[in-house]
Amino acid sequence: MDLVTVTELHRPRTRDDAHRALLAGAAPLAGGTALHGEAHLHPAGAAAPPGENTPALTGLVDLLDLGWPDVEELPDGGLRVAATASLRTVLDHPLTAELRPFLHDAFSCLLASWKIWARATWGGNLCAALPAGAGTAAACTLGATAEIWTPDGGTRTIPAADVVTGPGHTSLAPGEILRALHIPAGAGRARYAVRRHSLVPSGRSGSLVTGRLDPDGSCTLVVTAAVPAPQVLEWATPPPPEVAAAAVRDLRHWHDDPQGHPSWRRHVAGIAAAAVVVDLCGEPGTQPSTHPGQEEER
Repeated sequence: MDLVTVTELHRPRTRDDAHRALLAGAAPLAGGTALHGEAHLHPAGAAAPPGENTPALTGLVDLLDLGWPDVEELPDGGLRVAATASLRTVLDHPLTAELRPFLHDAFSCLLASWKIWARATWGGNLCAALPAGAGTAAACTLGATAEIWTPDGGTRTIPAADVVTGPGHTSLAPGEILRALHIPAGAGRARYAVRRHSLVPSGRSGSLVTGRLDPDGSCTLVVTAAVPAPQVLEWATPPPPEVAAAAVRDLRHWHDDPQGHPSWRRHVAGIAAAAVVVDLCGEPGTQPSTHPGQEEER
């Protein structure tokens, strides 16, 4: 959709330029797919929560002008993925080869064409703070850390799971910039699984459960789309499927929008959690069936 209220585009040459424009009320721009995909915009670029009045969007800050490298290897063997790197760039980068099967399945849960994949950014998907943001699910499942630039010239880091706090809301303070996602060095040695539900096969996700099984046996499940903000559940060893399903269904808050009633989301998220645990605990040497399709409801 056209951004008819925007009258100014800031092209920052330095970090200070970007912070200054954001503090003056402009919104960050990277791929722009979330900005152009919603009619009513929150200042952070996401859909404004129902009933919440937000100022008109009048300015944008093009973060691509800062020229961040897309993917860098960190000294400890981890990866630093720029918030401005597109989904397609992340998938095709040589440094992400070990993670590509999982990232592909996770990103495929987005309701997006190949053209969107070429423009939408991983960091932008988190900052849009949409419950169905599959980029958020991927970052949380990998155990990523968010690197955030602060207006005073400093940097802070938080778990990726703490970036999104609710529909259209993030933990970023005014003027802060999501600079990158840090993926742990051991992420490529883990096993992953993805299970998705939507009301129609090609619809926006109503529930998305992703999982990681680390070499030491620890197990992580992440619930998104069905809940207002990401929920991370951790076990020292893989739980029985019924225990995983019960733990997910015990979550307190369930999202309610046209993509699914909270009771339906709770039900199918439990089904998905059990299936993810079964997928993760497949035979040694095999890859779990990470398929983002519909699950049988039972």
